[in-house]
Amino acid sequence: MALFYFLVLSLCITCCIVDARSKPLLNEQNQFTTSYSTMRQVDNDFDCVDIYKQDALQHPLLKNHKIQLYPTFAKNVVQSRRSNDGECPVGKTPIYKGIRKHQFDTNSSSKLQSGDLPIGYHTISLDTTKDCINGGYAAISIYNLSLSVGQYSSSLICVASGQPNENNICAGLSVYPALYGDSQPRITTQWLDGTNRDCIDKRCSGFVQVTQDKPYIGVVRLPSTPIGEEGKKIVVNVKIQRDNSTGNWWLTLDEIVQVGYWPKELFPHLSEGASLVRFMGQVYASPNLVNPPMGSGKLPKEGYANAALFGKLMTIDSESTQSDVEPEDMKPYSDANSDCYDLLYYKYSGPKYRQAFLFGGPGGQNCDK
Repeated sequence: MALFYFLVLSLCITCCIVDARSKPLLNEQNQFTTSYSTMRQVDNDFDCVDIYKQDALQHPLLKNHKIQLYPTFAKNVVQSRRSNDGECPVGKTPIYKGIRKHQFDTNSSSKLQSGDLPIGYHTISLDTTKDCINGGYAAISIYNLSLSVGQYSSSLICVASGQPNENNICAGLSVYPALYGDSQPRITTQWLDGTNRDCIDKRCSGFVQVTQDKPYIGVVRLPSTPIGEEGKKIVVNVKIQRDNSTGNWWLTLDEIVQVGYWPKELFPHLSEGASLVRFMGQVYASPNLVNPPMGSGKLPKEGYANAALFGKLMTIDSESTQSDVEPEDMKPYSDANSDCYDLLYYKYSGPKYRQAFLFGGPGGQNCDK
């Protein structure tokens, strides 16, 4: 009997300057690495919540929504991973304790159009536009930043559609002291749905999280990439993909973790696919603060060893095929002067990293163009 209880207990305990040059951007000896240092370590800031009782289902458009546990495009992979040795038991998912449903912060926005953003925002991005895009993929480097409450810094991949981008879905990394109480890089999501709501992470209903394991929404992502070293970039691999069978938009991290999805009911303009994929750095500062750092806090001209990176830029088609973005389709955007934030796109960057660009900067005063 004692052995039985020991086995049960063991099962219950267990993570813009755009340059047209085609020379390699990164040293071929370098490799992307993915951070798993937080795997299998329970975070006290999260509760295990029944997936059928999470706040996402309180959205008025989801009253009759049936939860999809696995995306059809990767069903076998996901099912083989689900067991009793995750962060939470099967049927429950980790939700950050400090965020309550319908909690809004007027100093955050999910809008992508520069003219729609409140004062205090700055954006650097590279966009690709096509008809009926079924998703996008990128590897995003992880960096530590030091921010104050009233500042926000993110590195995101987004899919969008409508005029002008009336619906959008974004995911990646952010540092958000006002929301999480620290300057740790965390997995983040944000979106603008059909009700014109700005949402970040689990502050409001909509994103249905089903994973029991890390990484999940709001979790700290460490270690970070060291600045000034030519070694490996530490990244998070982010994919947003539409499920052809259900129409839901799934978030996949590090190739194998199906975190959850945005239900199709929330995004009428994304029902048949997206018309834009954006790879973006975005920051915010309240009026009494200086503009915060973006990416690593270093400008692209300071080189690969210092600047933040978006790599393996891809789009996903209706057949779930991932393809490198086409350089001739890429459109750069910046609303800041190049001493604050910038972007450097070398097009093809070698067989390991393919389409990639450096971005970011220190911020500071007088960043408007």
